Amino acid sequence: MKKFAKLIDLENNEQVLLTIDYNDEDEMYEVETRTDFKGVAVSIKSGFYKEQDAIARLETFSVDDAKRFREVMSRLMN
Repeated sequence: MKKFAKLIDLENNEQVLLTIDYNDEDEMYEVETRTDFKGVAVSIKSGFYKEQDAIARLETFSVDDAKRFREVMSRLMN
């Protein structure tokens, strides 16, 4: 079975979740990156034409990437 999700645990019980889904309408694979700020879920989707590109995104997304994602989303929420 291929991986379809990755959960990254950070300090202070913060988490970043990545999931892969296929969008039939756009015929693309989407990687959704999401996190939570004080009960508000925020997410962003990235589209890929090839499944292996979406899987590569999931596999290479690091703890540092997760920290940067939270920093950027935090600035947008303020």
